Amino acid sequence: MDAQTAWPREFAAIVACERCSSSMDRRLLRDSVENVPQPGFIGDNYSSHRVLLIGQNPGTPKSRLAADTPYTAALRALRDDPTEGRYQYLRQVLKGFIPQWPVHSNYFPLAECGLTIEDIAYCNVVRCRTIMNAMPSNRTALTCSQSHMARWVSLLSPRVVVFIGKWAFERGNTVVDRLGIPCDYMNRQRSLSPEARRENRERVSALVRLLAA
Repeated sequence: MDAQTAWPREFAAIVACERCSSSMDRRLLRDSVENVPQPGFIGDNYSSHRVLLIGQNPGTPKSRLAADTPYTAALRALRDDPTEGRYQYLRQVLKGFIPQWPVHSNYFPLAECGLTIEDIAYCNVVRCRTIMNAMPSNRTALTCSQSHMARWVSLLSPRVVVFIGKWAFERGNTVVDRLGIPCDYMNRQRSLSPEARRENRERVSALVRLLAA
């Protein structure tokens, strides 16, 4: 990862992005207040392991409104004033918010890989929420991956990328393959048998432990 990257501006550019709108994709939940694009997260110890997780798109909060309000407020503050101070404040808010994200608990085997949330970076193929957590359109996924995901993968220079779900993998692996970065995905299909789910988890864990030690 390039230590010279101006991350406050990189984050702010995503929050301010207006390439997509609800008129282009009716499933998008997009406004300039509570539903702004979400950049992601970079752990304090990311450069030591360089594990990048890439999900589908941010979830719509249900019971997390108390935590979501200061989070989106911090995103807007950074968008309007992309300084180091605003960036560090967003990181502080995120550290209180991330333990509620599914990726921190059951979507990715952090503990089995010998990692904590501070050892990884996380972003989504699509940075906007969708109505009732619907899948974004392929057009939105292409626009967002080309505009933001490809840039982040290049800047973060991960040793390994793990996609959270087959949808994210199918729309993002081309970018990762082009850069020669090993990748795999966590299969979240509900129809998956317990044995197949365990095999998938073990395969991904082994890949991460091999490349991120």
